[in-house]
Amino acid sequence: MTASGAPRLTSAQVASRLNVKLETLYAYVSRGQLVGERAEDGGSTFDPLDVEAFAARRRRRAGAGDARRGAPGRPIMVLDSELALIENDELYFRGRPAGQLARRLTFEQAVEFLWRAPASGRASVLGQTPAAPRDGENDFLSRREVVSAARRAARALGPSAHVVDQLSMAVTVCGSWDENRQNVHPAAVRSAGRRMIATMVDALTDRHSDSDRGEPAPRSAPLAERLWPKLSCAAPTAADIRLVNSTLVLCMEHDLAISTMAARVAASARVDAYAAVAAALCSFDSTMHGAASVAAAEMIDETIRTGNAERALAAQLAESPVIPGFGHLVYRTHDPRARFLLQAMRRHAGFEPVVEAVDRLEAVVALRSPRVINLDLALGAFVVGADLRRDAGELLFAVGRTAGWIAHVIDEYAQPALRLRPEARYTGPRASADG
Repeated sequence: MTASGAPRLTSAQVASRLNVKLETLYAYVSRGQLVGERAEDGGSTFDPLDVEAFAARRRRRAGAGDARRGAPGRPIMVLDSELALIENDELYFRGRPAGQLARRLTFEQAVEFLWRAPASGRASVLGQTPAAPRDGENDFLSRREVVSAARRAARALGPSAHVVDQLSMAVTVCGSWDENRQNVHPAAVRSAGRRMIATMVDALTDRHSDSDRGEPAPRSAPLAERLWPKLSCAAPTAADIRLVNSTLVLCMEHDLAISTMAARVAASARVDAYAAVAAALCSFDSTMHGAASVAAAEMIDETIRTGNAERALAAQLAESPVIPGFGHLVYRTHDPRARFLLQAMRRHAGFEPVVEAVDRLEAVVALRSPRVINLDLALGAFVVGADLRRDAGELLFAVGRTAGWIAHVIDEYAQPALRLRPEARYTGPRASADG
């Protein structure tokens, strides 16, 4: 056990964490780069936080080399986009600070802002498409029969289903009822996107079973109000709804994340918008992407229960090679999304234990690693502080990000088809005439 009482890692676990052979690990120990303690079985054990700090140092050294050589595999390609800019650790949507939009606009209004026509006036390469349908305003409405069908389909899912499986089912069912689903005109895709998001929200079942909460939010209510009963058994306050709304806005778009790239690749092949979003959802449900807030919430909850942030961190590192809620590929000093949401939580007394736990975790990580708090930790804090369903962070993230996927799908439809079909560089044996 470590000084914090957390379990130590074996040599095999550390080698796996660092992706090195045992011989290489022993070399690190002999050079004094890692410190192990002799175990009863003759092997060595290691403090998981020390291992994480060593891994962070290796990444920084590798990153310095990658900056000179070009990091292998990243980026696959560079795509022009008018949607999101990440610059100096700030996030902008179409030139406006994301935090400003989260503070001033409803989710529906922010979505319409993100989906507006590009300012450049670039000509579309749409090919032969049906006539554009009328583009309704803020009609984030679902059809009752589609919601019922989506709920019936979700009941067929097995016991290992995740919330993203339910969302994927809702998207697929919604598309199967859309006779205009093949229309790639921007107005048609925006209309499909509104119905899609509305169906994703409305097809989820409410968590409360009592009758003390009054009438459920009507289908025409703002999405944040319709989403709250899916997240919590308690009646919402105005502050709760504002926080849900801000979270959805901040989650909308974030450049070419893995799931966004999946949506664009699918759209490049001219699948319909429902299929492109389904492709994005398939790559979203990962502990290294959309589901990271689940582990972050567990870590925060453990910190609150035990008062020991170091032990909570070490326990997570014993289960996974990454610290949930810390670090990001593009942010160096802070994640503006996390900063906005945590500041909002600090203004409400009910979140005091959660904010204190986050501060403790940040202090422990800062002693060993420069990793900054990211959106996943803020989502986990919201989940624990508001007593939401444990996967609520992933749910909020997915619903909000669907708006961004739709924006990228619209943009990709305006590009030449199949342009995102990369080529492989063959590294296997050459064909032989000898057979």
